[in-house]
Amino acid sequence: MYNKGLIKAIIVIVVALIILGYFGFDIKDIINGPVVQKNLHTAWDFILMVWNNYLSGPVTYAFQAVWKLIQAGLSGSK
Repeated sequence: MYNKGLIKAIIVIVVALIILGYFGFDIKDIINGPVVQKNLHTAWDFILMVWNNYLSGPVTYAFQAVWKLIQAGLSGSK
């Protein structure tokens, strides 16, 4: 029931790729274009900046806290 959104998205992507191919667009050429590559590089740099400056600390802390709870639960069940 919850997979309907995923299946719908896959179908939409496949249909969009078929339509683009029909009109002569080559996705590989578009992706490998210098402007697109520059934009993707800029987006990746932004993602890394957000991760390094804002998210890595809280995510690491939360993961370590959950891991300690899991270890405590495993050692308590023996």
